[in-house]
Amino acid sequence: MRQPPGPDAGCRNVQEEPAVPWKVGAFLVGVCLLQTSARLPSPWLSIPAVAAAVAILWVARGQLAWLRLPAWTLAGWGWAAAMALWQQPPALPWPLEGRTWQARLEILSVPVLRQGRARFSARIRRLQGPRGAAEGDWKVSLSWRDPPPLAAGQRWSVPVRLKPAQSYRNPGSWDYAGWLWRQGIRYRGYVARGEPRLLATAACCRLARLRQALRERLRAAVAPGAGRALLLALVLGDRSELDADMRRVLAATGTSHLVAISGLHVSLAAGLVGGLVAWGWRRTPLAARVPALLAGAVVGLAAAAAYALLSGLGLPAQRALLMLAVAALLLWQRRYLGRAEAFALVLLAVLAIQPAAVGDAGFWLSFGAVAAILALLPQLRGRPVWLRWPLLQGGITLALYPPLLAFEMPAAPLGALVNLVAVPLFSLLLIPLALGSALLAWLLPAAKAAPAGAAALLERAWQGLDTVAGWAGTGGHPAVSPLLIGLLALAAWGALLLPGRARIAALALLVLLHLPSAPRLAPGEFRLAVLDVGQGLSAVVRTRDHWLVYDTGPGYPGGFNLADVALIPWLRHQGARRVDLLVLSHGDKDHAGAAAPLLRGFPVEAVLSGEPDRVAVPAARCPADYAWRWDGVRFRFVQPRWSAGRHGNNASCVLLVEGQGGRALLTGDAEAVVERFLARRLAALAPLDLVVAGHHGSRTSSSPDFVRAVRARKVIYSAGYRNRYRFPRPEVDRRWAAVGARRWRTDGCGAIEAEFPRKGPVRIRTQRSRAARYWLPGDRPCELPPAGDSDALGPSAGIQYDSPIHDR
Repeated sequence: MRQPPGPDAGCRNVQEEPAVPWKVGAFLVGVCLLQTSARLPSPWLSIPAVAAAVAILWVARGQLAWLRLPAWTLAGWGWAAAMALWQQPPALPWPLEGRTWQARLEILSVPVLRQGRARFSARIRRLQGPRGAAEGDWKVSLSWRDPPPLAAGQRWSVPVRLKPAQSYRNPGSWDYAGWLWRQGIRYRGYVARGEPRLLATAACCRLARLRQALRERLRAAVAPGAGRALLLALVLGDRSELDADMRRVLAATGTSHLVAISGLHVSLAAGLVGGLVAWGWRRTPLAARVPALLAGAVVGLAAAAAYALLSGLGLPAQRALLMLAVAALLLWQRRYLGRAEAFALVLLAVLAIQPAAVGDAGFWLSFGAVAAILALLPQLRGRPVWLRWPLLQGGITLALYPPLLAFEMPAAPLGALVNLVAVPLFSLLLIPLALGSALLAWLLPAAKAAPAGAAALLERAWQGLDTVAGWAGTGGHPAVSPLLIGLLALAAWGALLLPGRARIAALALLVLLHLPSAPRLAPGEFRLAVLDVGQGLSAVVRTRDHWLVYDTGPGYPGGFNLADVALIPWLRHQGARRVDLLVLSHGDKDHAGAAAPLLRGFPVEAVLSGEPDRVAVPAARCPADYAWRWDGVRFRFVQPRWSAGRHGNNASCVLLVEGQGGRALLTGDAEAVVERFLARRLAALAPLDLVVAGHHGSRTSSSPDFVRAVRARKVIYSAGYRNRYRFPRPEVDRRWAAVGARRWRTDGCGAIEAEFPRKGPVRIRTQRSRAARYWLPGDRPCELPPAGDSDALGPSAGIQYDSPIHDR
């Protein structure tokens, strides 16, 4: 008779053949390695890598079995590289930036109109310009100021100006260019002045036209407000009516995921419809031929697909639909796998079809939540029903903390408690009600009361969230590093999976990682960071225990501002709890336009400005010759006294920072008349260690006498990518190069941080050197060559183009 396997037979099997989750985990590591690369490899390297991995997996047995997991990693890297090369958006045939081209295009998405500007994605079929014409298939993101009535599916002939999509490259900032790239968009731009011609009204995009028609019907039935904004978000995935205040409330309560259609919503649609169908199927004679569970899975998958299509079929909805499809396929084939194996196969399917998805926080949050649920379900058996849901919600929150930290997303201290109520409320009542009311409004146009009633209930729920948000702010987190994220992940998952006292040890590790650490800066040391805020300026000076912000970057009438996008995320990334002093050099919008959003979103102790009457927040005037000390570092305003009577650039507060390791000068937009005074006053301190070039490198500043007087060793230009002013000007850069200064520019480097230690030279670090990615344009240099050659400013340096954030 056949004997049962010995006690160590399973160990031999594991050594010979790693379990499926380990294989998929190794594949995931390879995909992640590719997605963090600065450049894509050659096709002649990616395909052979996959072939080599397959060969290793074929022959690695016995003593070579340890090679199988590295082979899966190699396969993941090679497959991700091949898919990235195949799926990368096509490039335009000419250097199109700065020129107006006549484009024949089709509107692909539902246009969003805000503050007189429409935003939409489009597919360009033909471009006509001075160099001739080209036909192709280029997906772009466009904006159109004061447009005619627009609708998805229209075909237009319009003049456009295009440029490569660019992100604000700061620690903590959202990767806008990467998000566009994963949607197949390589370029962005705007419709220029000219004569637009409507060529067709329904050339494509039937689904988008259906979504736009339903949106207009819902907007006509419901008055503007939070209820309508939530209704549109839950039904159509249209979050255009969620204003900045609503987004802050969602972040503070940890409920942003509830209004972003993702795995939760798509799975909910599948579960509700599938459950009802299975319940009814069991009561019919058909249940004897087709299992009710299988019938419910098939119909539920169809319902999920319909909801995903209605929401616009974004990447999160695609992933959720793919996960459900794989699960339904396994069920159809009657393959009942373990939880870990089924989860791993679904993950492998998503990675095979969308390897670039690992760049989205939603990928990690959705799979992390599912993994936490699968890990906790066995441990919840036998516990009281009233205790299961809080433990499950707490476990999910714990599991999602490392990916939130890795993607620089704010943590909500009360998020777990709020979601205990919000998740079942939205899942079991508000989302089904919103979908049902929208369906009723579509089938019966006269039934306007249904969406209005659903919006009223959503308004009530929103009032509750708004109240809770007033009790808790957005939580901070420890300074981010890959090692810390890894330790937090180990601690979080250890607390979920380990038994008894080991779980207590994991929780203790999680707490210890959040204890305040000794300050990295010693007395007398400081750091100066010049952030990438496009065509504007925002710099932060940090000492041992204090933070000073010099200018906030621009803000725009539509609500877009660089405080929310760049400055506040950077401060949180660095672990700042407050800003001790905000200095607004003067009142121009590219320097002080984001002051009000900064004060709304972050604690600020005091505000000074060269033009208090022109800034949007209460401020006192920065007094000339005023000085103070923080942690052994001296700060002085060195502008002339008479600048207080000036208007505009020459009213700028000029700040000199002096530590034990060097001096830094920030002049705002001060022009040559102020610089003549500064040249006389600061000549005795020359050479200065670092100067942030005045007025972004304009010829009105960095005058020859000033440059020779201060003889800066290092110079930083804060300028927007392909800005219309051609900053920094080549002649200005040659002046600084002539005195031996090393020069960096934010449009090429991203954020630039200068560290002034007590001993040793000033050290410069750039975001480009830390986080280069293959989808980011690299046509602008980071550090300029010593010669100050104007050609080094990058191709098309003389092109004129509007501000790089007008259409964001």
